[in-house]
This record gives sequence, C-alpha cells and structure tokens, in this order.
Amino acid sequence: MSKLNLEKKAEIVAHYLNTSDGYKNTANVFGISESVVRMLVAQFKANGIEGLTHKNGTYSGDFKLHVLEYQKQHNLSDKETAVLFKIPNWGTLCSWRKKYKLGGYELLCQDRRGNPKAMANKKTKTKKAEPKSELEKLREENQWLRMENAILKKLNALIQEEEESEQGTKPESSEN
Repeated sequence: MSKLNLEKKAEIVAHYLNTSDGYKNTANVFGISESVVRMLVAQFKANGIEGLTHKNGTYSGDFKLHVLEYQKQHNLSDKETAVLFKIPNWGTLCSWRKKYKLGGYELLCQDRRGNPKAMANKKTKTKKAEPKSELEKLREENQWLRMENAILKKLNALIQEEEESEQGTKPESSEN
C-alpha cells in the first residue's frame, strides 16, 4: 500500500462516517487494511482534520519516556495512546517500549535512522585491487579459453546428436 495523502485520508474517514459500511467494508472499498481505517477514524474523532496530517518528525527521549509512562499510568492501549499524542503509527510505541526495556533511557534517546556510521565508512573505503601480474592474467585467460573450448565441444556434441536422431526418425529405404 502506498502512503495516503491528506485528501485520501479525509475521503476514507468521510466514507466511513457517512455510510454504514463499517471498518471492514470501507477498507475493502479503498484497498487498505481495516486497522488503517480504524486508526484514521480514531485520529479524526480525537483531533479533527489535524489528526490526519502525518507528522514525520523525531521525538525527544523525554517525550518518548513521558508517553510510555502516561500510557502505563492510565492503562491505555498503543492505539489509544498514539491517538492521544498524535503519533501517526501506533507501532512506534511498541518499538519505543522494546528499546526502553532493552537499554533504558539511553537507548530510547538514540536516533538510529539513516545509514549507520560503520556502513557509511565501509562504502567509502573500498579496497583497491592490486594490479595483476602477467602470469595471473595469462592463467585467467587460459582458464577462460578452456571453458570456452568445453562449451563449444558440448555444443558440437549436441548438434551431432540431434542430427543423428533426425536421421534415425526418417523413413529408411526398403532393403528387401
């Protein structure tokens, strides 16, 4: 599914609210999952049209921690919490919780989006191939010629086999 623009999100919510189709049928009409329809409707009901605008930003560690603590104190689901704090994807909360359980506040504060530093360095540091000696070049050429020769022999054998089978299927002259 491609990303939905604001106009399409509003159309989906309007369809759901103005018809009695329900979440499942609305999802089928627009070719999206039922959970997406549920989330869009919940965002709209809680925050109006502003709830449908996608804010693709970074969140501070303090904000993440506050959201997780608030969720725990008020016994809210990930979806309810996401709607309340205008977080477009409730799965984000699940990943924050996992990070917090694994590494505490420090891991929660890390922003690991983009290309990792180690990978970025590897891309720039490519090994320079040492020039091959004349002997190595000749060996590679020799190997190449042997492979080419083997392929040609195999091709010749297949052609010869095909010709023999054609001769065998032709009606033979009568020798009586």
